[in-house]
Amino acid sequence: MAAEVVPCAGAPSGGAVFGVCLGEDGCAPDSPGATPADTVKLALRGGLAAKAGWNDGPDLVLTGINSGPNVAASVNDSGTVGAAVAAIDQGVPALAFSSSGDESQLYFPRENYRAHAEFGARFVAGLEERGLLTPAFALKVDYPDVSAGRKAGAPVWARVGDGAVAYHAYERRGTGDTFDIALGLCEGGGSGGECAEGRADADSTWLLGEGHVTVAPITWDRTYGTPVDARRELTAVRRYVEREAPRP
Repeated sequence: MAAEVVPCAGAPSGGAVFGVCLGEDGCAPDSPGATPADTVKLALRGGLAAKAGWNDGPDLVLTGINSGPNVAASVNDSGTVGAAVAAIDQGVPALAFSSSGDESQLYFPRENYRAHAEFGARFVAGLEERGLLTPAFALKVDYPDVSAGRKAGAPVWARVGDGAVAYHAYERRGTGDTFDIALGLCEGGGSGGECAEGRADADSTWLLGEGHVTVAPITWDRTYGTPVDARRELTAVRRYVEREAPRP
């Protein structure tokens, strides 16, 4: 399997936009797309230099805005979060943005994307102005549903929850060996099993229950009980989120 980078000349941004697909004989309309993490690593390990002459690489990687929140157990399945982790693995600061859907989490209103994009630009600018962009950890920024007119709450420093809100469900198709991947939703905030949430400061609770923008630090190292590295940087970023970050 090979990766190919193709210019996306018709992109609305009008900038240097590229798409990445997988295939042996070049990209076609039915070619599978590369994963977000593969796309970031290709860009940082030679793709940008080859296609755009960008030999020094970027100062920052932004992933998303994802359709739907990446909170709690969903973080483990998230391409958006995985791409941000791939960036810090290469020594580049990164933020992963994800936006809530409506109450059903099945429809993703344009209002939520617009609000998140506007907030995200100011949030990143504040980090940059204070010298707080660091590759020691990535930041996961989730935005609540504001499509019904409710204003987003102030940014909250959170931990990734240990329960689930949504998950991949695998439904057998007929009697064969084919399974459809479907979206499973925990009802009522999760009351048992994998849906149970055990952390009071969980990202899912602050985002979906309280309607706040939630910010959580993430790294590539999921080893249980590992001491926190870059504690000074972590404390400084947390202070920014809690005291100085822009309000929605």
